[in-house]
Amino acid sequence: MSLVLHDLYLCCCQLDNDKTTERKKEVDKFKRLIRNPEVIEQLDRNSESKHPKQLNWDAVFRFLQRYIQKETECLQAANPNVSATTQANRQKKMQEIGSIMKCFIRWANKRGPRLKCQDLLKHIMDTLQNKFSCAAYGTDYSSILLKDILSIRKYWCEISQKRWSDLMNLYFKMFLKPSNDTNRVLVARIIHTLVRGCCFQSEGLTSGLFEFFAKAVQNARQEQVFAVIEHIISALNVFLNVSVMNCRIRVCKLGEEIFPTLLRIWTQKRPQDSLKEEIIEFFRLQLRAHHPKGAKVPEKGAFAADWLKWQNLLYGLYETIVSEVGHIGSRGKYSGGMRHVAVKDNLVDLAADICHQLFDQDTRVFVSSVTDVDSPQSPSHQGTPSKRRRVELGWEVVRDGLQKSQSDFDMIPWLQITTVLVAKYPSSVPRNELLLILTTLHQILSQQRRGQKMPYVLCCLREIAVCQRLKSNLNSAQKLDLQKLWAKIWAITLRSISSQQTEAESFRLLEAILQGNLTVPDKDFWKIFSSSTCQPSSSAVKCLSCALAKCTLPEKMDGVAEHYLITTGDRPQTVREAIMRWLLGYRAEEVVEENVELPSVICRDFPNQLVSQILVVLTLKDCRAGMDFFQSSSPESILAGENTAPEANDGTVFSESEHLFLQTTFDETLNYSNTVVSLQNKKSAASRISVKHTLKDKLEEYLLSLMECLHSAAMAPPECQVRCANLITGVLQCYSDIVVISEDDARASVLFQKAKSFILAAGEYISSAKNKLNDKLEGMKTMVTVCTKCLHSLTKPWAKRSSSVLFLQLISARFMNDLVQICKQLAANNGKSHDAGEVKDCIEDSFREAQGSGSGDFFDDNDKTFEVDDCSDSSDSLVVTGAKSILAEENLTKHNFLLLDILRFLCCCTAAGQMHVLSFRSDDIRRKLLMLIQDTDRSISKSLHLHMYLILLKELPSKECVLPADDISILVNPLLDLCSMYRCDQEVCSVILTHMLPLLAAQGIDSDEITDVQGKLLTTIGAFWHLSKEGKCNSQVRTALVRCMKALLEKDPYSKWTVLSIRGEELPVSEVYTEFLKDSHHQVRMLAAMSVNRLFQEVQVQDESIQLKALPVKLQQNAFENVYMKVQAGMRFQSSEEELQDEKCNRRATLLTVISLIMCCSPICEKQALFAICQSFKENKLNPTLVNKILETASNCLKYRNSESFMVSHLDYLIHQWLRMDDSSYNLSTFPYVLLNCANLEEFCRSHYKILVPHLMVNGNLEEVKSIAACIKRNWKELLADCLPKIMAYILPCFAYQDKNGSETNMAQQRENASKVFDMLKEDDCLGKQQIDHLSHNRLPEIVVELLNTLYDPPNQDSGEGTQVVKFSGAMDPAPNPPYFPSSVIKATLEYISSCHKEKFKPLVAVLSKNPDSIQKILLAISKKAANNSSTYEKHRILMMYRLFVNLLLKEIKDGLGGVWAFVLRDVIYSLIHHINSWPSHKDDVSTRSFSLCCDLLNVTCKTAVECCGDALESHLHVIVGTLIPLVHEQPEIRQQALELLKYLVITNQGNENLCIAIRRLDSFPDLPDFRELRLTQEKIKYSKGKFTLLEEINHFLSVSSCDSLPLTRLVGLKDLKQQLKLHKEDIKNLLKACQVMQVCL
Repeated sequence: MSLVLHDLYLCCCQLDNDKTTERKKEVDKFKRLIRNPEVIEQLDRNSESKHPKQLNWDAVFRFLQRYIQKETECLQAANPNVSATTQANRQKKMQEIGSIMKCFIRWANKRGPRLKCQDLLKHIMDTLQNKFSCAAYGTDYSSILLKDILSIRKYWCEISQKRWSDLMNLYFKMFLKPSNDTNRVLVARIIHTLVRGCCFQSEGLTSGLFEFFAKAVQNARQEQVFAVIEHIISALNVFLNVSVMNCRIRVCKLGEEIFPTLLRIWTQKRPQDSLKEEIIEFFRLQLRAHHPKGAKVPEKGAFAADWLKWQNLLYGLYETIVSEVGHIGSRGKYSGGMRHVAVKDNLVDLAADICHQLFDQDTRVFVSSVTDVDSPQSPSHQGTPSKRRRVELGWEVVRDGLQKSQSDFDMIPWLQITTVLVAKYPSSVPRNELLLILTTLHQILSQQRRGQKMPYVLCCLREIAVCQRLKSNLNSAQKLDLQKLWAKIWAITLRSISSQQTEAESFRLLEAILQGNLTVPDKDFWKIFSSSTCQPSSSAVKCLSCALAKCTLPEKMDGVAEHYLITTGDRPQTVREAIMRWLLGYRAEEVVEENVELPSVICRDFPNQLVSQILVVLTLKDCRAGMDFFQSSSPESILAGENTAPEANDGTVFSESEHLFLQTTFDETLNYSNTVVSLQNKKSAASRISVKHTLKDKLEEYLLSLMECLHSAAMAPPECQVRCANLITGVLQCYSDIVVISEDDARASVLFQKAKSFILAAGEYISSAKNKLNDKLEGMKTMVTVCTKCLHSLTKPWAKRSSSVLFLQLISARFMNDLVQICKQLAANNGKSHDAGEVKDCIEDSFREAQGSGSGDFFDDNDKTFEVDDCSDSSDSLVVTGAKSILAEENLTKHNFLLLDILRFLCCCTAAGQMHVLSFRSDDIRRKLLMLIQDTDRSISKSLHLHMYLILLKELPSKECVLPADDISILVNPLLDLCSMYRCDQEVCSVILTHMLPLLAAQGIDSDEITDVQGKLLTTIGAFWHLSKEGKCNSQVRTALVRCMKALLEKDPYSKWTVLSIRGEELPVSEVYTEFLKDSHHQVRMLAAMSVNRLFQEVQVQDESIQLKALPVKLQQNAFENVYMKVQAGMRFQSSEEELQDEKCNRRATLLTVISLIMCCSPICEKQALFAICQSFKENKLNPTLVNKILETASNCLKYRNSESFMVSHLDYLIHQWLRMDDSSYNLSTFPYVLLNCANLEEFCRSHYKILVPHLMVNGNLEEVKSIAACIKRNWKELLADCLPKIMAYILPCFAYQDKNGSETNMAQQRENASKVFDMLKEDDCLGKQQIDHLSHNRLPEIVVELLNTLYDPPNQDSGEGTQVVKFSGAMDPAPNPPYFPSSVIKATLEYISSCHKEKFKPLVAVLSKNPDSIQKILLAISKKAANNSSTYEKHRILMMYRLFVNLLLKEIKDGLGGVWAFVLRDVIYSLIHHINSWPSHKDDVSTRSFSLCCDLLNVTCKTAVECCGDALESHLHVIVGTLIPLVHEQPEIRQQALELLKYLVITNQGNENLCIAIRRLDSFPDLPDFRELRLTQEKIKYSKGKFTLLEEINHFLSVSSCDSLPLTRLVGLKDLKQQLKLHKEDIKNLLKACQVMQVCL
C-alpha cells in the first residue's frame, strides 16, 4: 500500500472513534486526503483491479458509512431539551454530515461510476427508512439519489426490479404521508424519475402504481405548489403511456376516477403552461384508450367502465376546451414570427377528438353546472355559484366560431380545430354540413386574402377537399352546389399563390381539389407554371404532377408566348415548352447576365425524380399515361416491401396502442392475406408510350442551358452541382425506363458527361474540405444530405433501385475515398473539442469495458456490464428525470452528425455497387467502413462509435445481394461483446435487435459458408431469449426479439440451422417463437400471434411473383399442436383481481387472433382451427361478438358468402369432433350454435338436423335423435327417413371395403360399429328392413351423391386407380369432413350397392339408367356442389368425385344410359368447359391439378364419344377446340394435354366422316409453331374441293356458330379473313358492283 493510501486508511479507521473531537479532526483530514490527486489515482487503480486486500472506493465508502452511523447515534442520543443555539449547531452538524456523503460520492464518481450501485442504494434506503436519520439527512440523500445515482446510466441499468419497487414504495409513502420538513418538490421529482426508470427498465409493478396515482391525484386538489402536481402528472403520463397497451381497462378506470380532479385543477387553479400541457396529454391519452381511432360505441372498439359517467366527463371537458379556446382568442397570446399559432397542437388535437365524440349525437345542448367546470378567467364566477348554463354541441358551434368575429385571434383556433377534426375523422362530417362549412370558409377566403388566418383557411379547405373525395353518398344536387363553390374557391386560390405567405398552402389545396376531381382547371391554372407568378417549389411541383396525371394539358394558350418574349427574350411554341422553361429557370442566351441568380430547381430540395419525371412527361404524346407510368409501383419497390399507397393526411396518424386496441376487439381488420403478389411488368406499359422528338430536343437544349448557367456562376455551391447532376440523370433514366434510349446511350450522352463534371467539382470540394472541416462543416453536411436524398425514392430510401443507378455511376472512386477519409478523421478526433458550446464526451480513459466478455456470455450477472459516458450535471439547479441514454442525440457533436450522415450515404452506395458496375469498387469502400469498427475494445462504450456500428449493421446487409463471408464476419464480430456490455440497458438492447433485422433477412445469411456468423447471431438471440425468460428484458426488447425470430423463420422455415443453444439445450426457433404467445405483455403476444402464419407458410420470391407456399403437412400439424398448446397455456394465467379483466380480454384476443390466422393461412389445419374456436368458446367463455367478428373476417378471406356458410361447410367435422370428446359436458346442447346465428337449440336442430342425425346414429345415440325430434316437434322416424341417404353413405363403405378386402383388419372396428347401426335401423320399432329397402331404392341417387361426397384419396396412399389418382392428388390436400374413404372403397361400395339390387349382375349405372332422371340428378347435384363451394381444395375434390362418376357413365354409354347418353355427353363436355374457362388466371398447385383433371376428363369424354357415339361430337367440336386453343399457352403439362386432344380430334380423326364436316367449319388455327400441323390439316380439309372464292371465304366465316365465351378463335378467323380481303381486292370491287346491281333490282 502506498504512503498516501496508508494515511487515508489510518484516517478512515479513526472515523468511528468514540471521541467527538477525534472524529472531527479525522473528518477534516479525510476531506483533505480524498481530494488529493495521488489518492484519487491510486483509489481508481485499486477499484479497477478489484483486488480484495487493497483500499478502494468501496472500502472507503464503508468506512464513511460507519462514521455517519456513529454521528447519527450521537445526535439521536443527545438531550432534545436544549437551547436554540445548540439546536442550530446540531442542525448545522447534520447538514455537514449529509454534505460529506454527497461530496464523497461525487468525488468518487467524477471520472465515471466507481462505487457499487447496490451499496449506495442500500445505504440510502437504510438511512431514509429510519425516522431520525430521514429527518436529519433526507433532503441530502434524496438529492444524492436523484442527481448522483438515478442520473447515471450505469446505475440506472443496474437497479433491479425489486430495488425499483422498494424505492418507489419508500417515496410513495413519503409523498402520501409527508412530515413537516419533507421537500415535496424534490420527492415528486424523484417519484417522476423512479416511475420512468421502473417503466423503461422493468415490469411487474403495475398494481402499486395504479393505487399510488389514484391517491396522489386525489390529494392534488389541496396541493398549492404547481411543481409538485406537474411532476406527479408527468409521472402518471409516463406510466399510463407504457402500461396502456397491457392494462387498457385499468387505465380507463383510473382515468374516469381522477378525470374530474384534473379538470378542476385546469379550470380553477390557473395552472402554468407546463402543467397544463401535462393535463392535456393525460386527457388525450384517456381519449385514445376509451375511443381508439375515434370509435364511439363498444361494438366498434370503444370502452368505458361507466358509460354515463364517462359521457358526462366528456361534456365537462368539451365545455372547458371551448372556454379555453375562447379565452386564448381574447387574450391574443400569439408567438412571434410570420405565422402565429393561436392554439398548440396538442390542445387542437384534444378538441378535435372531443368534438368527434359529441357532435353527431342526437344531443344538441347539455346543461352544465358552473360549479363543476368553473372558468377562472371569468370574474363573474369567483365563488361557487349554483347557477347552471346551457352548452351547445354540434357543427353549428364550429361554424359560429368561424363566423362570430373577423379577428384572427378568434378565428384561427376554430380553423385549426376544424382542420384536424376533418382530417382525422372525415367520415364524421355530415353530408349536409359539408356545403355549410365550405360556404363559411369560402366567405372567409373571399373577404380577406391577406393576414395571419389565410394559411389556416387554405389548410382547412384542403382537408375538406380530401373529405369530400371520400364521400360516396352525395346526391347530384349537393355535388352541383359543391362544384360551384369549389370553382369560386379555385379562382381565389389561384390569386393567393402570388403571396409568399400562402403559396405552399395554396398549391396543396389545388392539388387536393385536382385529386378529388372537384372542379375542372381553367387555362389560368396552367399559366402559373409558365409565368413569373412564383418560383418552382416542392408544393408547386407536386401540384403540377397531379394536374398532369389528372387533366389534359392544353397545347397552346394565349399570353404564354408573349410573356416569355418579354421576360426571357424568346418565344416558346407550346405550353409544354413554357412549363419546361419555368421548371428549369431557362433564359435565352442573349439575355443571360453574368451574376444571374441560380434557378430554383437546383437551389431547393424537391421530391427525388419528380421534376425529372415531369420534364420527360412533357415531351410525351400522352402526358397522363406518362405520369401514370412513372408513379406506378415498380417491381423493385414491391420486392423491397415498399408501401406505394399515398401518405396519410396530416393529423390522421393514430398511435400504436390504438391499433392494438382495435386488433384486440377485432374492429381493425387483421392482415389475412394468403394470396400471391404479382410484380408489375412495366415493360409492356412502356412500349405503349411514345415521345415527341422535337420536344425531347428542346428539353435537352434547356438542360444544357441550365448547366451552362451553373458553370458560369462565380461561386456555385456544391449541393447545387449535385442537384443538377441528379436532375440530368433522372431525365436520362426516365427516358431509359420508357425505352426511348438505352442505358448505354444515356451514359454516352453529352448530358451525362456534363453531369459527371458537376460531381467531379463536388468531389473537389470534398477534397478541399478534408483539412478544413471546421470551416466547411455546414457545407459538407448540406452536400452529403443532398447526395443521400438523391438515392431516395418518394417513399423510402432504396439506393438499389434502377432510378438511382445512373446517379451512382457519376460518382468517382476519389469522391468515395475522400468521404471515407473524412469518416476516419472524424472518428479519430472524437472526444476532442471542436466547438466550445458543444457537448463533449467525458474522459475516455476512465471507463472500462467488461473483463473477459469476448465470449459473449450474457447470463453471468457477476460480469461487469458497461460504463458509459455520463454527461449529467450534478448541480442542484438541474431538473433531472432519469439518466440520459447513450443513444441520445445530445451526446453527439455537429462533427459526429456529419460522420453518421456520410456513413449512411456510403452504405447506400456500397449496397448498390453490388448489383451494378460503378466507377468505384464497392467492396473496397465497404471494407474501409468495416475497419472503422474493428477496433472496438476501447471505443464501443462511446456514443458515436455505437451509432456508427448500428448504422453499418442496419445499412450494409441487403435482401438482393450476398455480402462476402469475411465482411459479414467483421460486421458481426463486435455483436456479442456489444450485447453483453449493454445487456441491462433495455433501450440499447431493443435498438440492437431492431438493427439486426436487415442482417437476418439478408441474402446469403443461410449459407453453409458462414456458420460462424450464424452461430453468433443465434447466440445473441438465444441469450436475449434466456434473459427474457428470467424477467430481465422489458416488453420493448421482447417485441424486437419477436421480430428477429420472425425474420429467422422467414429465412429458414424448416429450422435447418436456426436452432438456439441455451444452457446446453437445443431449441429450434420455430418452437421458441411460440413461447411468446403466453408472454406476460399483450403487445408481445399479439405481435407473435400476428406472424404465426410463418410457422405454416414460407415466402418464395420468384421471377414473376411473391408467393406464400405452404410448409409440409407434418410441420403444419406439429406447429398447430404446439401453437394451440402454448396459447391455451397462456389462458391459464395467475393475476390479481384488479388485473383479471384486462388479462382475460387480452389473452382471449391472442387466442382468437392465432386461431383465425391459422384458419386463413393453412387449409391443412383449417378444420382443426375452427374446432379450436368452438372448443375455446366453451372452455374459455369467449365473447360471441368477438368470435363472430373473427369468423366473418376469416370467411371473407376464404371467399365464403358469410360466417354462417363457413361454419356450415365444416359442421360435419365440428359435430364429429364434438361428439368424440372424452368429456360428458360435450353434447349438442353445449355446442356453440350461436356461431351459426341460431338463437337457441331448437333453431339449431331444425336448421341442421340432416347433419346432426347421421353423426348421432353412427355413434349409436338414438335417444339423442329422439330428443332432437321432440325439440323440433317432428316424428323421430321421419327424421331418420330424411337422413337415411347420408347414414347409408356412412356405413355402407365399411361393409363394402371388408367384403372386397377380407384380409384387411384396420376397418374391423368401423364395420362392427356400422353393423350395430344397421341392425338398429332394421329393428321393427325403428325404420324396419322393408322401409329401408323401399327408401334405398327410391332415394338411390341421393345415396350415390352422399357416397361420392365421402371421396378422399390421401397423399402417398395406394389406390386402385394407380397413377391416375396419384396424378390428381396433392400432398397438401386437406382431409374433407368425416367420414371419408379412398376412391377404391367408393368403387367397391358402388359395386356392393349394385350387388344388393335384385338384378345383381348389372353395374350400378345400369341400375340408375332404368330411371334416366337418376343420372341427371346425380350430375346436377355434383355440379351444384362445385358451384356453391369457394375452397379450391374442396372444388378439386368435387371434381374428383365428378370424374369418378363420369368414368362409370362413359363405360356404359354404349348401352345408351336409358336414352340419356346425348344429354350426358353434352352435360359433361359443357360442364368441363365451364370449369376450364372460369378458372383464375393465376394457378397454384391445386388449381393446376384441377385444370389438368378437367382436360384429362374432357379427353376421355371426347375419345369415348368418337368411338361409341358416331356424330355426337360434331355439334360441340367448335366449342371444344375454341376452349383448348388458349390452353396451349398454359403450363407445360396442360399445354401437352390440350395439344394431344386437339391433334386427336383434328388430325387423327380427319378421316372420320362425322368429324370431317365439323373440322371443315372450324376457324383457322393460329399461325404459330405449335399449331402448324393442325392448321395445315384443317386447311387441307377445308379446301379439299378446291380453293375458296372471296365470297365463299366470307360465307364460311359467317357460317361458323358464334360463341361469346370464346373470342380468341373468332379473332384468328377474322385475321384470316382480313388477309383474304387484302389478297382479293379486285374481287371486293366485283362484289360491291354485284351488291349495287342487286340493290337497284330490289
